[in-house]
Amino acid sequence: MKFCKLVKFSLAAWLLLLPFPSYSVEIAYVDARRLIDEAPQGRDEVKKLEAEFSERGRELQARIDLFTTHEKELQKNAVTMSSEELEERTGELRDMQRSLQREQQIYNEDYARSRNQGLARLEQLISIVIIDVAKREKIDLVLQQAVYASRDIDLTGKVLEELDKRYRE
Repeated sequence: MKFCKLVKFSLAAWLLLLPFPSYSVEIAYVDARRLIDEAPQGRDEVKKLEAEFSERGRELQARIDLFTTHEKELQKNAVTMSSEELEERTGELRDMQRSLQREQQIYNEDYARSRNQGLARLEQLISIVIIDVAKREKIDLVLQQAVYASRDIDLTGKVLEELDKRYRE
């Protein structure tokens, strides 16, 4: 039994002395917020969103302005109106306000949905480009969140260059 333990110990000690290949892991970091903000594709998404919603936003704002004008007129002329007329106008304004609130809520939901869809497409493209750049640079691990990352491992600039290159193509 002692011989068996001695052999196992000797074998383990001998294995520890064998040279093991050294492994190095190449790590990089990307600033995801900067990629989203500075990518030309992101600027295009913002322009598309603005173009898609600008007319609708202007129309909604014009209706809000009209409501405000009617509200001010009612406040100004309320003392000269009969109680029936005041009730009627107040009811009309209340209905108009409800309608505007619904329209504004729908507008905000549509805007948020379109924005989120565009952002999802951009994030997907950015992920593909990060992977492509990482493979080309022979990087084993790319982090998007870190408490601290040295400039030496920041891959953001190269990813932005690749995004710009793909945008121009």
